[in-house]
Amino acid sequence: MKDERIEKLASLLVDYSVEVKPGDRVMVNFIGPSTLPAARAVVERVLAAGGTPVWMFDDSPLTRDFVLGASEEQAQSFAELHRSMMEKVDCYIGIRGSDNQFELADVPPEKLALYRKTYVKKVHLEVRVPSTRWVVLRWPTPSMAQQAKTSTDAFEDFYFRVCTLDYPAMSRAMDPLVELMSRTDRVRITAPGTDLTFSIKDIPVIKCDGKMNIPDGEIFTAPVKESVEGVITYNTPSVHEGVLYENIRLVFQKGRI
Repeated sequence: MKDERIEKLASLLVDYSVEVKPGDRVMVNFIGPSTLPAARAVVERVLAAGGTPVWMFDDSPLTRDFVLGASEEQAQSFAELHRSMMEKVDCYIGIRGSDNQFELADVPPEKLALYRKTYVKKVHLEVRVPSTRWVVLRWPTPSMAQQAKTSTDAFEDFYFRVCTLDYPAMSRAMDPLVELMSRTDRVRITAPGTDLTFSIKDIPVIKCDGKMNIPDGEIFTAPVKESVEGVITYNTPSVHEGVLYENIRLVFQKGRI
């Protein structure tokens, strides 16, 4: 039996986020066995929209094995093959459902650096990001529910509620804040361990309304580089490429750390 929540999410990704049109070639990259129901729903929706889907399965243990074992020549060859495919598609939908976000935690830094330099940079940063209509999302897994200290069922319900919001309505609701930020000069952020000031004058303001990430909802800009003064403390642990970062504190003077 089909899950209506997954069908609704697939429609959002295909019809709203990347706006698949007849004739579009759409890469569906699904990571982790648990993402198969979502991948099937997305492929079905791409076909209904007139696009041609091409799907690719991946999993964190496979990535780990490759990153650990690949020589520089093999990493470059791998990247060239994937880059060639990415250059031929119009849209990219990434569904990421790794069961262990720390899978790469003990990979030697030089191996991760090689993987970033070849595959991540050459395929995603140089081709996917600037040249395709793309959207990525994390798929709910028991490990994510465990991190949230909830049951798997409760976490899935929460996930689908936030991932299938009315994003067009959210986009319209964000416009007043975009306008305010666009005419703002000075910003000050205060919190426990944080007192930071900077200017955002004449810096573009970007609205994140479900076009490239699901869930979404932020509005971001950047400081004038030399204007940043003060201290900022990050009190929420964060995982990047399998490595946990926590209790990060940065001090800025004239934009320099």
